[in-house]
Amino acid sequence: MDLNEVLFEFSNKERYNVFKSLYNKDKRHSQLEKELNIPGSEISRHLKRLFKKNLISKSANNIYEVTNIGKIFLQIMNIFEVSLYHKDFLNTHEITAIPVHLILQLGKLKSIEVSNKTLENVELWSNLVKNSENFIYAISDQFQNSLLPIIEKKIKDQSIKIKALVDKSLLKSYKIPSEWSQKFQDPIVFYKKLQIYQNIRILKKINFSLIASDKGAILFLSKVGQIDYSQCLIDNNESFINWTTELFEWYWKKGKNLKPFIKKEILSMKK
Repeated sequence: MDLNEVLFEFSNKERYNVFKSLYNKDKRHSQLEKELNIPGSEISRHLKRLFKKNLISKSANNIYEVTNIGKIFLQIMNIFEVSLYHKDFLNTHEITAIPVHLILQLGKLKSIEVSNKTLENVELWSNLVKNSENFIYAISDQFQNSLLPIIEKKIKDQSIKIKALVDKSLLKSYKIPSEWSQKFQDPIVFYKKLQIYQNIRILKKINFSLIASDKGAILFLSKVGQIDYSQCLIDNNESFINWTTELFEWYWKKGKNLKPFIKKEILSMKK
């Protein structure tokens, strides 16, 4: 058995559906026939071919199940399915910033959608921030004003976990909001109140932008060297939230401590 022979078995849609059904749950011949509304003779033919290629096995009490090799192949096919469904987006954006181990998990993200309108995407981003109750993880090359009320809430009652990865240019361009100027004695107090050393790190280069929260997640990839905010992947399914959270944590480990940078900025403010 070689790769081409196995892939050929998946070229038949009925047989592929039989295979996926068995992956979800072990079944008897009669259960497959009833569930998929396929004639018994065709079910038998598909099972025979899958069995011959060692993609499924049959127990002593006539229950069929997917083999370990079969499970591996189906995971690969799921990656193909999701990738082909979003081929226009993936083919026009840079995916090299996403680590390989997460690329191999694309098959789990079957409910993700592509949003194609810039203003709506900004609103989607803001809504995720506003509605989040437990955590917000962000990677961005732009400061989002929508974060301000959430940060202020965190200062007051510490109710939301906020972590962010930014670049130096973003921090240099950001000034303490004028409406907060009365609340802090000096920049040092401001930074301490925000727990900025624990919750913000610097990335040398940012090739994508994301926000992951308990209410959903959104991901912008780069296009022709710049982050494209006109298109994004978005979903509120737990699988995408977990996937983007893992992506954030992977880069969080690569982020640089903010303290040396902040000390330098505070010294410059005092001059």
